[in-house]
Amino acid sequence: MSSSEDSEIKAFRRTIITWYRQHGDSYLPWRRTGDPWRVLIASLLLRKTTTKQVAEVYDKFIKTFPSPESLARAREEEVEELIRPLGMERERAKLLIRLAKELVEKYRGRVPCEERELKQLPGVGDYASAEVLLVACNKPKPLLDRNMIRVIERVFGVKSSKKRPHTDPALWKFAEGLVPSDPEEAKEFNFGVLDFARKICRARNPLCNKCPLKGICLHYASKHAGRRESFEKHHR
Repeated sequence: MSSSEDSEIKAFRRTIITWYRQHGDSYLPWRRTGDPWRVLIASLLLRKTTTKQVAEVYDKFIKTFPSPESLARAREEEVEELIRPLGMERERAKLLIRLAKELVEKYRGRVPCEERELKQLPGVGDYASAEVLLVACNKPKPLLDRNMIRVIERVFGVKSSKKRPHTDPALWKFAEGLVPSDPEEAKEFNFGVLDFARKICRARNPLCNKCPLKGICLHYASKHAGRRESFEKHHR
C-alpha cells in the first residue's frame, strides 16, 4: 500500500467516525448491547427488511425470548405472530427456532465468539458472524453488505468481479483493511458506513454535494470531471 493510499484510508476512517458521532443512529438497541444473543437476533431480523421495521419489533422479541433456551421452547405460531411486520414470517420463524435449538444443544445456550463456530449455525453467514464478532466480541471486522460495498466502490473504485460481491474474499480482505484496530472505533466506523450509505451515499440520488468524503471519492471526481469537460466543450 502506498503512502497516498494509506492517507486516504485514514481520512476515510476519520471522516466516517466523525460523521457517525454527529449523524448516526447510535440509539438502536442492538448497537448498544454486548450480548451476542441480542446482536445475532438483530442481524437475522434485519435480513431483507428495514431498520425501521426491525426497531418496531426488536424490543418485544427480546423481552419474549431473552435467551436461546426461551426461543427453543417457543411455538412457531407464536414467533410468526411477533415478527409478522417484517415479512417472510414463517420462513424466518422456522430458522430462528432451529438456530436457538442448536445453540442449546451444542453450546448450552451460549452464542460462540469464534467465526468458524458461528458460521456453522443455521442462517449465519459472513455478515451475521462478523456482526456478532464486532459488536459483542470486540473483534474488529467489516460489516460488508450491499451498503458498504456501494461506498467502497464509489470512494475507492474497488469493484468485485463476482455476481455476488458480498461473497468475494478479495473484497472482504480490502474491507478488513479499512476497519480501525480499536474495538470501539471499529464499531463506530462500521455503523457509520452503514448509516452513511443509507442517508448520504444512497443507491439512487446520492447526496454527493453534501458528502464529507467528496475530497477523496473517485465517483465524485469522475462525475464532476465529466461535467467540467462538458462545460468546457460547450463554451469553446
